[in-house]
Amino acid sequence: MRSVRATALSAALICVAALTAPTRADDRAAVTALNAPMKSVQDESKSWRMVFEACAAMTAPPVKAEELDALAVWPGMQGWDQVKAWAAANAPMGEALMNAQKRRVFGGPYGRTSVPPAMVEKGLYVGIGDGVRVSVAEPRYLRVFDLMTGYVTAEMYRLGEEGKFDEAFDLGIATLRVLRQVADQHLLEEKSWALSEMCDLCSVQRDVLQTFLDKIPAATLKRVAKSGFPLIHPSDSERLRRLEMPEGDRVLAEAMLLQLFDSRGQPDASKFASTMGDLQARDEPLGAFGAARRWQTIAQVHGSLDLTRKALTNIYDDWWRRWRLGYYEEQLQKPTKISVTNKVRYAMVLLMVKDLERVFFLRQRLNAELNGTVLVFGVCASYRDSGSWPRGIDTTYTQYTVKRFDRDPWNPEWAKGAGDRWQYEVLPGPRPIETDFGRLEVSGALVFSYGADKQDGRAAKATMDGVSGDLVVWPALRALSRAQGQGAK
Repeated sequence: MRSVRATALSAALICVAALTAPTRADDRAAVTALNAPMKSVQDESKSWRMVFEACAAMTAPPVKAEELDALAVWPGMQGWDQVKAWAAANAPMGEALMNAQKRRVFGGPYGRTSVPPAMVEKGLYVGIGDGVRVSVAEPRYLRVFDLMTGYVTAEMYRLGEEGKFDEAFDLGIATLRVLRQVADQHLLEEKSWALSEMCDLCSVQRDVLQTFLDKIPAATLKRVAKSGFPLIHPSDSERLRRLEMPEGDRVLAEAMLLQLFDSRGQPDASKFASTMGDLQARDEPLGAFGAARRWQTIAQVHGSLDLTRKALTNIYDDWWRRWRLGYYEEQLQKPTKISVTNKVRYAMVLLMVKDLERVFFLRQRLNAELNGTVLVFGVCASYRDSGSWPRGIDTTYTQYTVKRFDRDPWNPEWAKGAGDRWQYEVLPGPRPIETDFGRLEVSGALVFSYGADKQDGRAAKATMDGVSGDLVVWPALRALSRAQGQGAK
């Protein structure tokens, strides 16, 4: 059954479908539809305004924006003294995140006119439509949020250097909670960004843990493992089942349909040529030549408005059903509706509808990142308490960590509910691992997931995203590579 927010968004689609003239009214109606689900949520339950205001107030960083990518910030980076001074000077950003984590939703509004002009000037808005192509969405605020996550990483390391480990991890967890709110925004780009940043920030927290392990009190690690990471979102479990599926792109696609069909519900060849040709050129600049002529030809054989709308609905309904299934249920192995949709008869739908498979992968990866981080902090808490690595993850249950997070979403046994635990070893001596940063020597405890190939490679090869090889969550490979002089970025 769909969530209340998804139901409200679907109801708003009816309003969009009621439009009859291809004017800027389409843009306004799409904005209204996207904002409809949050109309019933009180402002004090939303976090977007306080986060936007804090972002707008941040001072200019001392280095280039790309150098403040969350994965590139660390105490050994060039200009670290200036970066940590900048982080210390922007404490209101951290305070805003600490307060924003307590709100129910992010609730970010859509449309340039939905936020104050001062925020638009800072790029803190989501643009919808351009007067010609209502399907064009531009979540500009995500670029500013990239700087925010860079600040968080810098501040965590700065606090770590000062021995303020509780404050450092509390800020990291607060940021994860805010990003989790952003992950329930309606657009695919917003959700993909938020899930990817959450994965990165989990990785960063393990880097910070690796960097300061011998100084962090066991009590801090124990608290974070038991009541920090497991409670990123109140209704989430180790499966992230309550994560909303993005349907905002469907709203925009519905509005776009109305621009390209005539009063008889048939494709308008001239509008297909100009509008869809421009849209294709936006996504595929090298394919711009001849695009208009191609779309004029497609219009002659394209499905009617009713059939096209039905194809769009079928694609999203299929994604929705898959979103609610477990990772290994049989239906997920069947072809998706989008993969079997006629590529000519419904060409405009296939161009406008973004394939959600990447979001499915990101959700599964985030499952692994979060679950693994919970376990790593528990394992390290036990190590700091006793001075030796625990014999197994199961010995950390209850006292140091939460048992239900000992589940590897890339382990095929997940479907059976048993035997799908994370892989754990206490190494008798240094072991070489091939990583994204070159060959590293690891020692002590080793915690890893099967990775996306669902094969146990005994961590002989590891990648940071788990796409190939295994996903090693401990030791923190990026931090380890820096310590071993590999200069990881």
